[in-house]
Amino acid sequence: MEMLIGDSPDEGKVNLRKLPQIARSAFELVWAAGRREFLITTTLQVINGAGIAVQLLLGQRALAALLEPGGAGLSAVAPWAAALAATAAALFIASSVQREQQQILGQLVSREVRGRLLDVAIAVDLEAFETPTFFNRLERARSASDQPYNMVYGLSGLFGSAVGVAGVIVALLTIEPLLVPLIVVVVIPAWLAASRRGEAFWRLVSKMTPNDRERHYLSDLLSDRDPAKEVRSLGIATYLRGRYERLYDERIAALRQMARRQLRFSTLANLATGVFLGLTLMLVAWLTTTERVSLPAAGVAVAGVAVVGARLSGAGWAAGSLSEAALFVDDYRSFVDLLPSLRSNRPTGPAPLGFQHLVARGLTFAYPSASYPAVDGVSIELNEGEVVALVGENGSGKTTLAKLLAGLYKPLSGAILWDGTDVAESDPRALRRSVAVIFQDFQHYHLSASDNIGLGRVEVIDDHERVARAAGQADADAFIVSLPEGYRTRLGPEFEKGVDLSVGQWQWLALARAFFRDAPFVILDEPTAALDARAEHELFERIRLLLSGRTVLLISHRFSSVRSADRIYVLDKGRIVGHGSHDELMAAGGLYAELFTLQADAYRLPT
Repeated sequence: MEMLIGDSPDEGKVNLRKLPQIARSAFELVWAAGRREFLITTTLQVINGAGIAVQLLLGQRALAALLEPGGAGLSAVAPWAAALAATAAALFIASSVQREQQQILGQLVSREVRGRLLDVAIAVDLEAFETPTFFNRLERARSASDQPYNMVYGLSGLFGSAVGVAGVIVALLTIEPLLVPLIVVVVIPAWLAASRRGEAFWRLVSKMTPNDRERHYLSDLLSDRDPAKEVRSLGIATYLRGRYERLYDERIAALRQMARRQLRFSTLANLATGVFLGLTLMLVAWLTTTERVSLPAAGVAVAGVAVVGARLSGAGWAAGSLSEAALFVDDYRSFVDLLPSLRSNRPTGPAPLGFQHLVARGLTFAYPSASYPAVDGVSIELNEGEVVALVGENGSGKTTLAKLLAGLYKPLSGAILWDGTDVAESDPRALRRSVAVIFQDFQHYHLSASDNIGLGRVEVIDDHERVARAAGQADADAFIVSLPEGYRTRLGPEFEKGVDLSVGQWQWLALARAFFRDAPFVILDEPTAALDARAEHELFERIRLLLSGRTVLLISHRFSSVRSADRIYVLDKGRIVGHGSHDELMAAGGLYAELFTLQADAYRLPT
């Protein structure tokens, strides 16, 4: 797990030997996302690059025709001017098409990049979501979502620039070879400055990742619906807003500090670029005054110097930007490359199809950030058709144990045998099809009421008769049919025509989802926390009938709900401190009897 969720190297420099491999990865990603759009944009970039050289040559011909002694004047220039105008118009159209295709390609690449991130997030073990390191890596990978496209676009842009520059250089070679070395040198300072900025910016993003995550979290607290009521009732909005601004101030201060350092270096690079261009133009002037080149050739040389200088300077910045993009792409690639390892490390053994007997021996599990086990040496048995209850104080390990038995966590030690099959060797996805879980913090899906139930088993989500039957079993049918569009009603006020439900109604839907899943092993973690006393009593009176033949693991703080269980396990600080029926545990006089008596006394009238 450490290898899968560990932090990536924070070097801040691209290994040049890795650059071709990184560029190939970026190209493959963009090609997979939108090969048609990529081919169009790349072709148009090349056309634009070559078009500049064509414009210069046409301009030279037009200028030569205009200045030719005894020439035909404007009539001789007209064909060249028309050709120059047609070429410019064609290049304008090509640029417009290129921009539109680039916008589409950007969206396609963004979808591909984020889709691969989601694939990793889906594939990692639940334990990864207990570590800040995993979230830091995920956040950095998200921030790199546009970089593969930028990298490939930069490469194709360099290629297009190279085509244009090559044409101009060929033209300058025919005029005066001495101009070429000075022009080519222009790229060096721009590349050094951009490369330095790229490395500095990547280091800044890596350093500020925890800051960014906390800032985004505070933004969600201030703008999301669920926390809005508590934020207002506590009157903490102004405080959280100020804290959000302080985190932003820290980021901007770090960015300004980096910008000041980069400005000094960039100023020197730009001065060097200007010096080289100035020397080149002085050389053109000297060649003209010494009559080594003609006036039309000198005009073309000046235009060529301006065009090539700008192109090479831009190419230098593009090359530096590639270094920046490569750093992000390398970090992103190291994250998404986890997927093959995650899939290859996943057990592929057959999972039990039914449920007759589950036995867990010596289960121990500790959360990555904890200094002590949440579950410590726990052994438990469940048989077909039994209702088994877990009780204990908060933090005793009940929910963690339920997650272990559901196959959501892997124990550090111990084993779980389900009908004689070691679940550690079973395909976890196949295993989970035989488990229905309702956690106390179950999800509110802002989809239709029918979808909220059908998500219990998506293979038959469109079986509306089965959906209605599950709703009836959970006593949810009555309020669903009263909704504006019945089972098709969109739930959640965030969407247009969405209808919000009470906490209890959401819980009925969660119960219906569990019934719809139709699994032989059902885990109910505080399933009635939002129900009133009458509804809770009615549900538990019917639970054996509704889940007849299934094995139920019930977690509840209400002892009136668990006393009828076939067997009760009492947890304290991650360990089993007692088990048996209600009567047996009361007779034993341990923690269970103490907690039951405390709760029962709260309902007795004082004498």
